[in-house]
Amino acid sequence: MINQVTNVQPVTLTQTNNISPSTNKINSFSDFLKEALNKVNDLQLQAIEDDKKLVTGEIDDINKVMIDAVKADIALQLTIQIKNKVLEAYQEIMRMPL
Repeated sequence: MINQVTNVQPVTLTQTNNISPSTNKINSFSDFLKEALNKVNDLQLQAIEDDKKLVTGEIDDINKVMIDAVKADIALQLTIQIKNKVLEAYQEIMRMPL
């Protein structure tokens, strides 16, 4: 039997990380990319730290370790795919005649 979904909150637009709250200006694209890459790096570091803790016995919950590893892997794969698409777009622009 399927249970009815309850307590669903409406989606609202919130202030994004690429808008500075004090000036309401959009930060540069390079700042956005740096922040995104830092988040991917943080996920990778968290997965490595979880692996170390699992090996030393500090963590007993292998589910958390696996979830963090998959999150890091998906973030890295997404970053690689975005890089590939940006390079393809750049190459296509460079092929355009003047």
